[in-house]
Amino acid sequence: MKYRAIEYAIPSRVVTNAELIQEIISRSKRHLTEKALDLLGARMDELFEKSITSVRYHRAKNEHAIQFGIEAGKKALEAANISPGDIDLLIYVGIGRGYIEPATSNVFQSLLNLKKATCFDILDACASWLRAIHVAHSFIKTGMYRNIMILNCEFNFREYADFEFKSLKDIEFNFPTFTIGEAATATIVTDSDEDDQYYASFRTWGDQHKLCKIPLPNYSEYSNGELKKDIKPLKFFSYGEKIFRFVFSRLCKHYREDAVLNTFKHEIIFSHAASDAMSEKVIKTCKLGNEKGYNTHKRFGNTVSASVPLAMACALKEGKLKNNTNVLIGFGSAGVSTAWCRFKFLT
Repeated sequence: MKYRAIEYAIPSRVVTNAELIQEIISRSKRHLTEKALDLLGARMDELFEKSITSVRYHRAKNEHAIQFGIEAGKKALEAANISPGDIDLLIYVGIGRGYIEPATSNVFQSLLNLKKATCFDILDACASWLRAIHVAHSFIKTGMYRNIMILNCEFNFREYADFEFKSLKDIEFNFPTFTIGEAATATIVTDSDEDDQYYASFRTWGDQHKLCKIPLPNYSEYSNGELKKDIKPLKFFSYGEKIFRFVFSRLCKHYREDAVLNTFKHEIIFSHAASDAMSEKVIKTCKLGNEKGYNTHKRFGNTVSASVPLAMACALKEGKLKNNTNVLIGFGSAGVSTAWCRFKFLT
């Protein structure tokens, strides 16, 4: 399988840590004392520094999520030098969406004029893009589809964020929300006569589902128990330190136990941009080569399912990702799932 294009679109508004902390303090005043507010601000600042979070991009008032998905899709079609009618399948992989049904892919299939393409969504938290790559690779190798576009549009920060902290303890599950950045990406893949040496491995620990969620109003009907007591429907929460510790140990063990992965001579490493510090720790522990890691959290924040394709697109533009580059991708995602993928990047 080869990559005909990887493109992205980001909103215009640069949001700093200080700006978010100020708004959190302002909106939490009715719940906390002045002393507690000072401690809250200091702790948030400390955690931003620890996770190497600097800035992120969010929509300006005149910007709308859908325009960025369309922009990324059109840029990918142009970069691939193909027409909308050449796309056989569209897979939408964003957590960002405006409705549960129908598949969000339908609106982008229509607006991008992909008239010959069938479409569906894949939803697996931040790992959705990598899951779609795995599905697309299988479809292409069987000859079922030739040109596949994988699209995400991660633009739900304010819709799912809870700015009101009722206690300093809320930091435990609410801090990761404010590392989120917004972005859309579009990837076009097709068949290749060359061997891409593709291999992927996924593992899941479903009993850890309670660590990170965006719950619906009827979440309790589909849950066997929650870690968080006060759950607000459609408000994101994530026990950042707990999930990072769990993912770190399982992700490293996953890599070490798989000889197909740990004997691959990779030249660049991409990982989910939940935290550059986390990525660097995994790279160091697994002895993957610190100089081979390519991280984007400091520049864009946690861009959810867009993180790896955004990083790949940036690396392409910078000349750090080229045809025939050996790529390794390591991933930890809510669920909890870990994933590793290796391949020769073909264009």
